[in-house]
Amino acid sequence: MLAALASLVMSATALAQEADSAFLERAALRAANTNCKFLDASEALALDMGYWQARGALLRGNYELSSVNAMQFEAEDYAISKPCEDEALLAATERLKNAFLAFSRTPFMEYSGMYRQWTATRTLTDVWAAHQEDNVTGVRLGLIYPQRSSDPMGFADPDKPREQSVFAVLLPLPKGMTAPSTAHLIVRNPAKEPNPWLGGPFGWGGSGLSIPPLALTNRIFPAKRQIVDAPPYGDGGATPGVLFMFDEKAQGQFEALDPREAVRIDFIPSDRDKSSRPMSVLIEVGDFRAAAAFSKIPRNRPEPQTAKAEAAAVGH
Repeated sequence: MLAALASLVMSATALAQEADSAFLERAALRAANTNCKFLDASEALALDMGYWQARGALLRGNYELSSVNAMQFEAEDYAISKPCEDEALLAATERLKNAFLAFSRTPFMEYSGMYRQWTATRTLTDVWAAHQEDNVTGVRLGLIYPQRSSDPMGFADPDKPREQSVFAVLLPLPKGMTAPSTAHLIVRNPAKEPNPWLGGPFGWGGSGLSIPPLALTNRIFPAKRQIVDAPPYGDGGATPGVLFMFDEKAQGQFEALDPREAVRIDFIPSDRDKSSRPMSVLIEVGDFRAAAAFSKIPRNRPEPQTAKAEAAAVGH
């Protein structure tokens, strides 16, 4: 822990717990790394993962958003005020590097929210980098590799760089179901409702999840539609699915939401399809940003330098 920083903010919050310390240290290290470049790209992604996970844990633990933001500002101010050779920062960085070495071979992780979870993977063979699945409909929202979604059983070449994942939603199509013509992603509009929408005690359909009134939301349209295989991916007899891919701006609007919030996906049938009706699914924002950061950590990485060596290099 960064003892001086932790004690400073703990005295201000009075009821600080272990989650405080994890968040404070990760927020401070992110700020310090911006100036001092202690971490390589993989370690920085691991730090981002831990930061977003700790932030989500505090908010789900009934910390006020204003308190979490104040803790972050305090941590960042502390880190920025210290030189790159500061012993406390170097010690915290070494702890992170050692922890990363132990976890760097982990192929997948799960990130639990209040009601749902995100699953993230770092393997070459997975179609999804990170996803959340609705247990009733099988709908998945998350980051997908478009090339592998077209050929999920295809061979993955370990010598080729991983393709960029895309923010997308997949609707499985059971036999007899007509593919909808489009899908709309409904998210809170921060210009109309700046505060997180946490809904009522029961939420939509008893799920505990809810979205704001439609007048306070943005309706986001996909950039591309494609028919693909839907999970589970097997040899023959695979269930088809319709994949709707969104642009980076849509992903940014989703990431900007509070992890306790939810979004709604509306699947809209074609005007020519008179037998189908619109279908809606809710997805919890949760620790999507932590899952996304984990999925981007490459499996192969150079041998790490120590924090002291990197701090010395920055000084030259």
